[in-house]
Amino acid sequence: MATIARIEATAIRPDFSLRWTERAGRCFLSTTFVRLLDSDGCEGLAGYDSYTPAEVDLSVVESVRSLAPALLGREADAREEFLEEMRIGVVFPFSPGPLAVIDVALWDLAARRAGLPLYRFLGSARESIPAYASLTTMDTEEDYLEVADRARAEGLEALKVHAWGDPARDAALLRRLRSHDSGLTLMHDAEGVYDRSEALTVARALEELDCRWFEAPLPDFDLAGYRELLRQVDVPILPAGYAMWDVGQFADALHDPPWSAARTDVTCTLGITWVLKLMRLAAAFDMDLELVSYGHTSNQLAALHVMLAFDNVSYFELPYPVEPWEYAVSTPVRPDASGLVRAPDAPGLGLELDWERVRSLAAGEIALTV
Repeated sequence: MATIARIEATAIRPDFSLRWTERAGRCFLSTTFVRLLDSDGCEGLAGYDSYTPAEVDLSVVESVRSLAPALLGREADAREEFLEEMRIGVVFPFSPGPLAVIDVALWDLAARRAGLPLYRFLGSARESIPAYASLTTMDTEEDYLEVADRARAEGLEALKVHAWGDPARDAALLRRLRSHDSGLTLMHDAEGVYDRSEALTVARALEELDCRWFEAPLPDFDLAGYRELLRQVDVPILPAGYAMWDVGQFADALHDPPWSAARTDVTCTLGITWVLKLMRLAAAFDMDLELVSYGHTSNQLAALHVMLAFDNVSYFELPYPVEPWEYAVSTPVRPDASGLVRAPDAPGLGLELDWERVRSLAAGEIALTV
């Protein structure tokens, strides 16, 4: 059995900042790539996005350095055993992010060894999924209208707004978008910044506009507030999905569902291994689980392969405009003319990096061997 022989981690700084609500500060984006080589020379590759007040996050690189002794020399297919050891086998467990990016790289390695695209290795349920354009916070309503028109012209029929965090202004923006394009499928993501009264006000407006869903109206752990809101409106209610990833906690919540559909992120849980558990659990409760696929192409691909392996996900979240998220990538993810996203045919994730560009953007890196 092949074992992990080498671990590389490289943090890059693309000089890119953004925000998703005016109630929060501007975040700087950096991406850490993890590359694993096994004893047969096969490769596994994955990426992790950080959003921080500082211009670059080196914590993931240093966490990978700390995790390396537990991974080097381990059998390459011992993914769940590694996660369980790190999750409960130490007094102070590691944070999910570094474990997640290692887990995704291990899945990429396994699918490459099998010569299969990852979604087929997982057991594909379909070949494509419709995408929606997910927008960052913009300055004016006109900015949103302009980008919405561009997305429509490129075949995207659904759009998710990250607005300003002001209930009245946010609702007015959604009304403007609806009047501008009556056939556009609309979602709104409030990033958990409203209080319960504000959330209800906006939910009523979205209900009138026949929006596809209202995402993160409240903080994720306000389950009582979510259940109360769900009882009062007809618009589907979703969480942000970044906080609640423990399987037992998730199951307890679904016995009295606080949401119309669940939501989670591969890199905010414990990687693909853990998301598979949550996907199956949501399906057992007859609930959709809308995966986050926002971020760099590496993160988009990790989510896409899981989406195509299940049928209880309705949309691919495409950061839009997409070009800024494709730095150092030779294989970007792009919808076709009808707004459908398909997985690459290459084995594994299908992620190919321009390593010369990666090196030019590198802010920190390590390489460790057995």
